[in-house]
Amino acid sequence: MASARGTVAPRVPETDEGLQGDELALKYDEMQRHIRDNGWLQEKIDDILAAGIDSGQVLELGCGPGYLGLEWLRQAPGTARLTGLDISPAMLRRAGANAAEYGLRDRCVYECGTVLQLPFEDGRFDHVISASSLHEWAEPVTALKEMHRVLRPGGRYCVSDLRRDIDRTTFQFMKANIAADMRPGFRTSIRSSYLTSEVEELLKGTALESAVVTQVQMGLVITGRKEGP
Repeated sequence: MASARGTVAPRVPETDEGLQGDELALKYDEMQRHIRDNGWLQEKIDDILAAGIDSGQVLELGCGPGYLGLEWLRQAPGTARLTGLDISPAMLRRAGANAAEYGLRDRCVYECGTVLQLPFEDGRFDHVISASSLHEWAEPVTALKEMHRVLRPGGRYCVSDLRRDIDRTTFQFMKANIAADMRPGFRTSIRSSYLTSEVEELLKGTALESAVVTQVQMGLVITGRKEGP
């Protein structure tokens, strides 16, 4: 398969340990804040809303410094609640501070854990969201099954991520808006991200086989609904 950047190279898995340490968390926070301040995060929020996720108890997987979930929560009804999960304690500290800055600390909680074994009971959440995290999951099928497990029947999910075959113009635009010292990490994230066809293959034979995988300019989006009971 080829893209505007030439033949697409095979996927190279990235670390599944997340961005650890306060210094890296701060740099990533600054990058995500820049993305938010320029309005580029709203596209992901629009995808979430279009998937029917506009209220309820929501779980965000790989929440990082929290901007995606907080922007969603800011636009949701006052009854909506958010639980953010990340593998990095440093990221969770940033997320908690950002929640306080948003004035939403009483509507969200943050927990440290892995997507491969979510620390929640079956059917706990109305909906699940995630962005820019799928490519880091060491066992994506296991993680997606866990996501499905903690959803209530009828609950919806929206998982977005980068795509390895994004066109050159999009790649250069994204790279230009990332601090120079974060660009090597961006490149490894691109190399470890999936093609739309690869995600569709991952979903085959799982409870998420009916999910819709949509290719967008900056990546891909997986949406669907948990059939009940």
